[in-house]
Amino acid sequence: MRPKGFDQQQALHSAMLQFWESGYEGSSMQKLVDRMGISRQSIYDTYGNKRELFVQALRCYRREIVEPKLRRLNDPSRDPIEALREHFQGIIDGWHGQIRGCLMVRTMIEIEPGDSDIGQLLGANTSQVRGALHAVIERGQASAVIDRSRSAAELAARIMALSAGLHVYCRQPDQNGGLRPLADNLIAGFRAS
Repeated sequence: MRPKGFDQQQALHSAMLQFWESGYEGSSMQKLVDRMGISRQSIYDTYGNKRELFVQALRCYRREIVEPKLRRLNDPSRDPIEALREHFQGIIDGWHGQIRGCLMVRTMIEIEPGDSDIGQLLGANTSQVRGALHAVIERGQASAVIDRSRSAAELAARIMALSAGLHVYCRQPDQNGGLRPLADNLIAGFRAS
């Protein structure tokens, strides 16, 4: 078998960016061809059809985007309040100049609930993020910097809902800078009194 004439990981990364930017429906095969810099046939030969490419792009997103953020969030040497503030600020600002919003949240909105493969990926991602938030909240509660009147599970669920809403809301340009102070305002609701 002849080796591929392109970097498969780089092409997959480019597909991930396309899906993140435009969603599944908004990413035509031609847009994917243009973004990935390879032929349509190379996409089919290497990744399968558009849906199979999308599933691989979701996995790539978890590996390249979600998991590093969660490692940073759960760094035990970090102050839990600062870790949560950075979590919210990263959503508001976009992470390191990347596309605003979250590919996983966008996919939850766009894809039909009955899609089992994608649903399993979304469910695993949600569980992983909720678990990371739960852990940082428990650390904060143990050090008395995060409110202990509610369970870590309840606060993690609240942060998940706030985060999903922010991911959607922040896809629009922040014309007046009104989102800037939002991270600190959100954190205020979790601080211990």
